[in-house]
Amino acid sequence: MTILDRSALKTKNDLSYFENPEMAGIEWIRHAFLTRKGGVSLPPYHSLNMGERNGDREEHVLKNRSLVAQTFCFDLGRLILLHQKQVDDILLLKNPFNVLPPLLEYDATVTDSPNTFLGILTADCLPIFAVDKRKKVVAAIHAGRQGTALHITTKVLRTMVEEFNCSPKDLIISLGPSIGPCCYEIDEEVFQPEWEPFSTSFQSGKWMVDLAAINISQMKKIGIQEEQICRIDLCTRCHHDLLFSYRKEGQTGRQLSFIGIH
Repeated sequence: MTILDRSALKTKNDLSYFENPEMAGIEWIRHAFLTRKGGVSLPPYHSLNMGERNGDREEHVLKNRSLVAQTFCFDLGRLILLHQKQVDDILLLKNPFNVLPPLLEYDATVTDSPNTFLGILTADCLPIFAVDKRKKVVAAIHAGRQGTALHITTKVLRTMVEEFNCSPKDLIISLGPSIGPCCYEIDEEVFQPEWEPFSTSFQSGKWMVDLAAINISQMKKIGIQEEQICRIDLCTRCHHDLLFSYRKEGQTGRQLSFIGIH
């Protein structure tokens, strides 16, 4: 497994971001795990807030989105942002597609459509990308607590196999920054027994949970090998100067992670 830390941070046009080195080497892929740096939003959303539902001014969000599209050279109208509901619904966009559903209430998207960019907004939850380098298929996943409990990541990978004839051995997986086991506390009533190997019980009725490790374990059970995975190992709460964290700040912005075929 490739583990990236803060030293892997890149900057383009004052926008700070991370990328998977292997994905960056594929000429038809464009992707980035963006941070909170480089935008125009004012506190408490400073500065590259990409979320429109957290109280930020609409004109600032639109300006931030335009900055990202210009910097990474794609049409903003081709960026698909979901109304993430913390469930396991998957939006399937087979090439060619002409019309999007009216309500984008999904937590993952899979596509083989060129000039289509899939976005995930987070402020502690785990953004995950999957790429089939042979079939030219990409997926973007929002894996929060509920989605992880519903095995959303493995469901997406199975969808890639079933709908696009992908092979698990051809997939490249990237996990972006998320809240870490150092800071992610949940209550006993929402804790899943299968998470125990990746969690610590620190007081009666409380668990510290490693969302990334749980999702990696789930992927391994369907044939993904460690060498196929890249993980940006940064806790959003610990690195809240660089990344938005709802657990740390409450009222705050959302960073964008995007991937697309160009």
